[in-house]
Amino acid sequence: MAAAGKRNELMTVLLGGIAMLPGTWAALGQDPGALDRPMYDLLVRDVVPRGATDDSVVFVDIDDGTLQGLSMRWPFPRATWAQLVHKLALFGPSVIALDAFFPEPSSRADADLALTVADRIRDTPLVDVPEGVALADELDKQAAFRDADRQLSKAIAEAGCVVLGVTDGRLLGDSLSGGEVAELQPVPGIPVEVTPDVVYDSPRGSIPELAMAARTQAGLVVPYADDGIMRRYSYVARAGQKNIASLALAAVQVALPARAAALGKAVVAVDSGEPLLRWVHVGKIKHVSVIDVLEAKDDDPVLKRALAGRILFIGVSAVGAADRRQTPLRSDLPGTYVHITAAMNLLTGQHTQTGGATPRCLAWSLVALCLVLYLAWRRVTHTGLVIALALSATAAWTGLGIYGLSHGWLVPIVPAAIGFLLPVTGEIALRVGRAEASRQQIRNAFQFYLSPAVVEELVSNPDALKLGGQRREITAFFSDVAGFTTLSEKLDPAELTTLLNEYLGAMTDVILDEGGTVDKYIGDAIVAMFGAPLDQPDHAVRACRAAVRCNEKLEDMKAVWRSRGIPEINARIGLNSGIAVVGNMGSARRFDYTMLGDAVNLAARLEGANKYYRTVMMVGSETARLAADGAVFRKLDLVMVKGKKQGIAVYELVGLPGKVDAARLATVQAYEAGLSALHAIDFPKARGVLEPLAAAGDGPAVMLVDRLAELEAHPPAPGWDGVHELLSK
Repeated sequence: MAAAGKRNELMTVLLGGIAMLPGTWAALGQDPGALDRPMYDLLVRDVVPRGATDDSVVFVDIDDGTLQGLSMRWPFPRATWAQLVHKLALFGPSVIALDAFFPEPSSRADADLALTVADRIRDTPLVDVPEGVALADELDKQAAFRDADRQLSKAIAEAGCVVLGVTDGRLLGDSLSGGEVAELQPVPGIPVEVTPDVVYDSPRGSIPELAMAARTQAGLVVPYADDGIMRRYSYVARAGQKNIASLALAAVQVALPARAAALGKAVVAVDSGEPLLRWVHVGKIKHVSVIDVLEAKDDDPVLKRALAGRILFIGVSAVGAADRRQTPLRSDLPGTYVHITAAMNLLTGQHTQTGGATPRCLAWSLVALCLVLYLAWRRVTHTGLVIALALSATAAWTGLGIYGLSHGWLVPIVPAAIGFLLPVTGEIALRVGRAEASRQQIRNAFQFYLSPAVVEELVSNPDALKLGGQRREITAFFSDVAGFTTLSEKLDPAELTTLLNEYLGAMTDVILDEGGTVDKYIGDAIVAMFGAPLDQPDHAVRACRAAVRCNEKLEDMKAVWRSRGIPEINARIGLNSGIAVVGNMGSARRFDYTMLGDAVNLAARLEGANKYYRTVMMVGSETARLAADGAVFRKLDLVMVKGKKQGIAVYELVGLPGKVDAARLATVQAYEAGLSALHAIDFPKARGVLEPLAAAGDGPAVMLVDRLAELEAHPPAPGWDGVHELLSK
């Protein structure tokens, strides 16, 4: 036996270790895998502090307001680009980085026509006329003005700090007909032997005229994960036989030439130049609209303060511009924001790395600790404590992951947690299975005698099988068939039993569906409660809703019974809320879960009082108060039931809010006005209000009109409080 126990223990350790292999592999610092990506994105978006912003970076935005203000569509004409670059250069930025490239020459039809006409003038005698010379010179100027590529090239050259983009033509389906990149400048600080993972198979940039005027060209491609979401940023890519800096790296290196080499070395030191981005708050990035730049004066002091010495990224956020990227922050983030985030990460030294000794050591240590804890927990007998400790360890792992992301390194959470929880879950499942077998024994013993809610409470708390009760607020529900004795005389026992079972089954389904507990059946009567054994703060509303639904269900059943030639059943319902004693009542050998108290007795009296008031559903004042927002009531009367010395208000349950028609509501209001007049001993007014209602067939109004006749014949004594005594139960 001892040897078998040791073998089982050894097998458990072995299986636990195997199950933890996913967590061990995850601790090696791999990319966020398919399991970890949703958790990583959630933490980045909603939990982990955002990366720091840098005021030296400004987004010059081609937004919807710009396109509307210029009455243009995207993409911009080349002349507008020239105007924008020229205008920005006037405010003295350190860099103007264009998240764009121009692979094909713009149309020169107008410029070529002007030059042709100028040449023709010079080939004619008009060249000897001053007016002819002036016209030819003007045409030359117009040609230069209409040559958009020449304008943009001039603006770029005069600015002296423009960075143009380069993309991979393969990503565009090789649909570009120009823009081949012939020469790339070395990237400061990046050794030639560095081979980035991102490769431009077909690098395409701007036409030579523009490329030569620019300070440098930079890569625009940002890698996607296989789920289509951008998480990493490639600061360096391979284009042909040379490396090319990304737009973010090139812009920062041009802005900070003294630190260019150090910045290059810094980026390749973190995950080989392709780290996870530390996303910044988009709303905290400095933002200038292009329309504001183009419409501003050349010496605008506000723009001067906003742009002088800054790193400007020109991009488009206008809806429909197709430059949208899926990121952990948003599924439609304008692509320029990705480059801006990378530039700010570089300037602030904030990235998230997946390699390095720190995250690996911590992850390995936690895996080892979890294995030790798992072996220790197997000796803990209390299953709840095992679950609590397992959840605590998982929370600790999650906390480590959050701490890591907050400090710049990735610790995988989900695969490691799964690897740890698998053996623990297996152990818990065995224990829960044994406990469930015990619970099932209780269910099998009591499922035919108690409501499902009571059975489940007994399963959760077997001590509740003891005799005794507790005081709590409930709503008692009493229902009885009207004229059951007469009905039983019309049907043979088999038909009566079938009819009664159909009725009781349908009513019980409604009560249980509303969360009620059926206390007992007394012949054709149903006794139920709401608010016990399970606590239900809205017990009064539930009881009212059940009563209305029972009445509606009964009407549907009547139609079916009529088609079968079976006499109709009518039922009355009484509800009352209050403090009662609920619990197991009886003897040690046989008991029922039931309710006792005055509140319960009053509900039974109200069920019977429906006959006197010619109503179907009557409730006590406390039920009407608690369910005031969940049901529509009519104040019926002030009554003193048998055995009581004080009068109470009773109400008719008319229906549910939004389902009572206007005519019915008008009847309710008129009746309550008549009742108030009666209690005020203004009998003529009461009669004037109530008699039309009675003539229309309103049962409670008929009852009050009859009472009016008695009160007029025998006027009440002075100080009468309007209370009517119900002599019968």
